[in-house]
Amino acid sequence: MQARGGGYRMSLVVFSDIPPVYEPYLRVILVFVIALFVIGIISRSARKILEKTAIPPDTQNILRRIVKYTLWFVVLTYIVSELNLGELFMPLMGATVLVAAAVALAVKNVLSDAIAGIFILLDRDFDIGDEVETMGHRGEIIDVTLRKTRIKKEDGVTVVLPNGKIDSSGWVLHTKGSGPAAPRQT
Repeated sequence: MQARGGGYRMSLVVFSDIPPVYEPYLRVILVFVIALFVIGIISRSARKILEKTAIPPDTQNILRRIVKYTLWFVVLTYIVSELNLGELFMPLMGATVLVAAAVALAVKNVLSDAIAGIFILLDRDFDIGDEVETMGHRGEIIDVTLRKTRIKKEDGVTVVLPNGKIDSSGWVLHTKGSGPAAPRQT
């Protein structure tokens, strides 16, 4: 171990003949390679665990990505810290926040539909096969994705509705799956 800035850092014993200036780069490479394997294992494990649950596949995919991206963010934070790139990334991160805000404003309806889609996918009173009435349309739910819901009306016409509008306007459940259910406003 060697003292650095009042703290202790473990030096790479395997690379003891390499000049100390290269040690941070070797640590970053080592951490990156290990992270590739560990994040891959965690991602596969999360997939297997989530497949055993009753969570819809779209929601499972979102949860797996959140875990994966969070782990990669931790690795990236370590790399920035280890290579002392914080001063370089501060202006870049500030600009990124501004761009992200502009993009969020531009795609707010898409984000609204996606967030509403998550809640609709988790709602037990809104499933494929249910007969619902929403936004002036009554029919059987034939498909629910993160952004859109498809309802097949009695005349055979398929209506595609944005989830954000369905969630904000509410719906009436007429029948649950193949059996009747008491109509109720949600």
